[in-house]
Amino acid sequence: MTAATINGNERLRAAMVAANVTIEGLADHLGIDPKSVDRWLNTDRTPHARNAEAAAKYLRADAYHLWPRLGERHRSAPTAQDEVVACYPMRSTVPYGLWRSTLAGAATVIDLAVSNLLFLADAVWDLPTLLADKASAGVPVRIVTPEDPAGPVTGLGDVFPSLLTVPGLRLSTHPGLRADVLRADDDLLVTTPIDGLTPALAPVLHLRRLGPAPMTGGYLATLDHLFATAAPVRPVSHLRAVAA
Repeated sequence: MTAATINGNERLRAAMVAANVTIEGLADHLGIDPKSVDRWLNTDRTPHARNAEAAAKYLRADAYHLWPRLGERHRSAPTAQDEVVACYPMRSTVPYGLWRSTLAGAATVIDLAVSNLLFLADAVWDLPTLLADKASAGVPVRIVTPEDPAGPVTGLGDVFPSLLTVPGLRLSTHPGLRADVLRADDDLLVTTPIDGLTPALAPVLHLRRLGPAPMTGGYLATLDHLFATAAPVRPVSHLRAVAA
């Protein structure tokens, strides 16, 4: 064992072993030279934030755990503007496949605070199957919907009845839900409601958490508050009775 190995990044090494990812495999995923990954492993070299975040996501780990110095280097660097990946003037201008691809890329957590279930049913055509697959793979999935949805057919049991019986999904309702927030790991798609404007015309933000999360932190705290104060969905009570 060389001195470089002894002084190397054992946290990164352990994460790669746990994920069964080789130096070449990680380098290929990131589109970089394998020598760079080798230096991360065998020296105290800290990668640039973008590569660190992408590598951690691929390994299902936390970038700031793998590279503690990343936090020191970037603790005051990220601004709210840095976390804005894109801003869309209305929902119809969001690339259609982005809703599904964001969820499909989740490796650690999925949160859905959804006031407009009909839209989500159209945007992610295989949502029940996708979420069931994620839950079975060990990804925590939480969904909260309005307690009293507007319209005759907008409840969770009406739009996604199969979700009521998927193991591992946490389903709940909340009386104060207004915005639509889709979270997959560090990526968020947030529909920002405006009084007097239909939700379809409201702006949509694509955010990505960086470091101390000056902007996304507020949305993440809101999601935790919603789920902490929401009422669990009882599958049996939401299934419609069929007359004999």
